[in-house]
Amino acid sequence: MPVTDVRGAEISINQLQASEHDEALAVLARAFWPDPVFGFFAKTRVQEHQMLPGAFGAFVADAAPFDKCWAARAGDRVVGAAIWVPPGEMPRTKSREAMLQLRVARLLINGRNRRRGINLLAAVDKVHPHEPHWYLALLGTDPLVQGRGAGGRLLQPVLNIADNDGVLTYLETQKPENIAFYSRHGFTVADEISSEGSPTVWTMRREPR
Repeated sequence: MPVTDVRGAEISINQLQASEHDEALAVLARAFWPDPVFGFFAKTRVQEHQMLPGAFGAFVADAAPFDKCWAARAGDRVVGAAIWVPPGEMPRTKSREAMLQLRVARLLINGRNRRRGINLLAAVDKVHPHEPHWYLALLGTDPLVQGRGAGGRLLQPVLNIADNDGVLTYLETQKPENIAFYSRHGFTVADEISSEGSPTVWTMRREPR
């Protein structure tokens, strides 16, 4: 099967289909690697790269039932994804949280810094808002199309809904270079979280316009 050259193809934004989840996970792993938090857990760069699709799969599986995920496509390929959880569904129920933690824990068994990493994740969860909000669990675009505006366009469908409904949007990021990107779309830093020498995680909020 010929491979689409995505670098010059027109990019379209539509809802992510269930049949595209595996392709979206591959793209998200490409977009995130290397990643400070997963690098903190992994013993090697190879292990870090292997962790990403599994961990992201847990978040996609959690969000999929709400059908609020968007894809960027270039030709016949998924080149970006935005994984959202709608208002009223965060924080997660105990059963959803247990399932997510189980899936992620399987990945960390052979990793490192587990205790410090778990403390970091617990600190991030502690500040998660309880008011109704849209939660951006994941956003990433293939490095081949980065710089072409696909990330901002992936955000826009839900930002428009949030503005129309007067609802907060919320996310976390572990890369300082992402702060400027999200700031351009109306997000501001709410918390800066680190634990026992772990990488820093920034939480960001966007009030409706």
